[in-house]
Amino acid sequence: MAKNYTLNVALNMSATTSTGYSQSQSGSFSMNITGVDQIATGRLDCATDGDGTIMAAPGYGKAIYIRNLDNANVLEVYGGASSANDLLGVLKAGEFMFTILRDTDTVTARGLGGTVTAEYFAVEIDAAA
Repeated sequence: MAKNYTLNVALNMSATTSTGYSQSQSGSFSMNITGVDQIATGRLDCATDGDGTIMAAPGYGKAIYIRNLDNANVLEVYGGASSANDLLGVLKAGEFMFTILRDTDTVTARGLGGTVTAEYFAVEIDAAA
């Protein structure tokens, strides 16, 4: 049965150079989502010779968070059923991405240089989100 959710996101970032220059940015938003049939969350081992599915094709789109938990290898994230499709992100060790995709493609991931564990959260969004 479809459910309704409110997604709240907040992000604070700052960067400082060795010469003393610094920059910071923060932001947040809230999105009401109705008719959610699919939520995917957990950890997934993404091999170099196969694609791990983060989220199967949703009805309208999805909000996704993916983090590379490996301490050395790279994780590639794709929009499509395999890595032959569009590259969405390249995450080095410890890096993460959060984005909203208004498409119905599956999201997959593949490790480079070895199997990479990905932490993920993905929620289907509706046409009005």
